[in-house]
Amino acid sequence: MNKIKTIIITLFLLTQISSSYAVDLTEDTTFSSTVTTQQVVTTDDVDIIVTNNASIERTGQKAIKNTDEEVTGTTLTIHSGSSVTSTGNNTISTEGGELTITNSGTIQALGASGANSKAINLSGSDGGITITNNSGGIIASPGNTILATSGTGGDNTTIENSGQITSTNTSTASSAIIFKDNDTGNTITNNAGGEITSKGTKATIIVGASSTITNSGTIKNNKSVDKNAIQLKGDNNTLTLKDEGIVVGIIKAANGTTGNTLKINHGVGKSYYYKTGGDFTLQDLDNNQIVNGSAGSVGQGGSEILDDLLSTKSLNIRQSLSKYKNSEESSENKNWGEINFSSFKRKQNDQDLSLGFNSANLAINFVSPNQGKDFILSFGAGNQKFTKDHTIDRYSMHLGSFFRDQPIINKFGDEIFVLGGINLHNGKRGILTNTRTTGKLDLTDAFESYELLAGTKKNNNFLIPNIGTTIGLSFTPSHTETEFYHWGDKTVSNLSIYLDDNYKLNLSKNYKLNLGWILDVRKMILGKKQDYKINGSNATYTQNSNLTRELTLATNLGLEKKISDDHFLIFYLDNTVSTQELSSFSGNFAYKFAF
Repeated sequence: MNKIKTIIITLFLLTQISSSYAVDLTEDTTFSSTVTTQQVVTTDDVDIIVTNNASIERTGQKAIKNTDEEVTGTTLTIHSGSSVTSTGNNTISTEGGELTITNSGTIQALGASGANSKAINLSGSDGGITITNNSGGIIASPGNTILATSGTGGDNTTIENSGQITSTNTSTASSAIIFKDNDTGNTITNNAGGEITSKGTKATIIVGASSTITNSGTIKNNKSVDKNAIQLKGDNNTLTLKDEGIVVGIIKAANGTTGNTLKINHGVGKSYYYKTGGDFTLQDLDNNQIVNGSAGSVGQGGSEILDDLLSTKSLNIRQSLSKYKNSEESSENKNWGEINFSSFKRKQNDQDLSLGFNSANLAINFVSPNQGKDFILSFGAGNQKFTKDHTIDRYSMHLGSFFRDQPIINKFGDEIFVLGGINLHNGKRGILTNTRTTGKLDLTDAFESYELLAGTKKNNNFLIPNIGTTIGLSFTPSHTETEFYHWGDKTVSNLSIYLDDNYKLNLSKNYKLNLGWILDVRKMILGKKQDYKINGSNATYTQNSNLTRELTLATNLGLEKKISDDHFLIFYLDNTVSTQELSSFSGNFAYKFAF
């Protein structure tokens, strides 16, 4: 009998002690110093502010709670440096409605690892919850960090994250954000700089139906890239991956679900590959070609630009031959060479999917006279940087002949050139992918292309411009980047018709001023289509028709210095503009001499 009395008295005392560690909040309250008592909201529209590096620290569970489903309108604001923590489960728990949490500090469950150790539990609420985790804010738990898996508490919840939401548990039941299968109307926005991470075998983020996830930051399953990062349990969800946002882990739609959409908004020309599971409708909001079955896209710079390279080489050779011929008129039988430094810039055109780039190039051209059948040797090197983390280094060598005063059929034209060569391309492409722990992958590529150029020109006297035409042909064998992307054979040909002229002005006995220009109209004949694969899924890219034609105006100004009867030095400045929003500026010097 005495033992029973002792037990009853002990339980009564423990109850009294426990209740003494709970405080009812019936009005707006600001905590500017640390408290260790549990805070229980019992009245509507209570504002709670934790500031001045203060903390609400609970030994046990539920540092802040609302266990009355009739209580609504609670607002909790945690300033930077302040925190709300518990050593048990459910650091913040509510069964009411319209709870608003704005965190710039820390909300953390400090208990032992396990699914029950939650930072914020919304399962019993009436819905309509808004959680804003600002930059620098941390919401963390060893288990499910933000949980709404029972009742109707998960409906219409809005979570906006610019800080960290993380689950550190490695058990099977561990997600950073998890909703019930049939919870609807949820919105999760992870801004640039925001991190939502987990270490468990379950998905980092799990949502039900008719919900929206938008990511510009990082969503990562640190357990493995083969585990789910995002899991859609129901129908009609929309996932949008934006900007430079990173996802690590599989993107999964549950079997049998419908209406789930994966939207990509990384920018025109950005390359990406995402491993997915289940059925998705795929959309690229920048109109890049997205490949079904691979959830991937690739900037077409390596393919599209072959036509431009062919025409640029043609223009460079024509300008060089004009300079050479112009110099030969005053100095016969002299070898001629030039070194040309040039820079090109093209603005990006999102409508045509025309990729912007900057490039720097070096060309060395030699011409050796041989009774009107002159030998041409050309070397080139360049670096091309596209706007979306894609660079290509190029090296070239071309050989050919220039036939001065050699008309072709029916005496059309006064001169002919034929040139053939090889280009070596070394590419490096940075892509976004959920198959790597960094969310990114650098791909490399080495391939060659072969070119053939031929042209003829009719030279006119006085102020009538010369008229000419050239045809170019390029062939690139199939090649494969280090991972994901394979390119089929590519054949490109184009035709140019142009007007040009050159003018000379003798400044003195040893100095001469040279002026020249070319107006070039180019049209692609073959090569609009490119066959390729992304992770084994076939695709064909068709180049926009606006990119298959171009009008180019190139001008040059040169100053020639006679060093001796056998040696001449010429310095040129060139400028080029085109309808493809391409502009260039180059400087070169030429040297002619006798062997």
